[in-house]
Amino acid sequence: MSFAGGESSIRSDVAAAVPGWAQKQGMTGNAQYVAGANLFAASGCTNCHTYLGKGSANLGAPDLSAEGTKGHSLAYLVRKMKCPSCVTRGSSMPPFAALGPKNLRLLAEFLAASKRGA
Repeated sequence: MSFAGGESSIRSDVAAAVPGWAQKQGMTGNAQYVAGANLFAASGCTNCHTYLGKGSANLGAPDLSAEGTKGHSLAYLVRKMKCPSCVTRGSSMPPFAALGPKNLRLLAEFLAASKRGA
């Protein structure tokens, strides 16, 4: 299996976890949360981050299961994903500006709603 195939398999496994995440986070039926969670899974965020037991801790990236408890605004989360090194000097996280404002907002809403750790 090629690396790309393996990565696709990982993303499928993560995408399959989204309904469970919604249940654990108390977000079942919340379309914004589910859309953001699906985008989180599809965008490869779990290549470096973990979320409710799924993913990897490459490069020391933090678990994001309870990111919403940190009190960051949606605007901050969007800025952080758009240009991580602009917000945190020396950040090894790649920029996700190419996802566009709507998708960055969905991801930020997902992370802000994430309040229960693994």
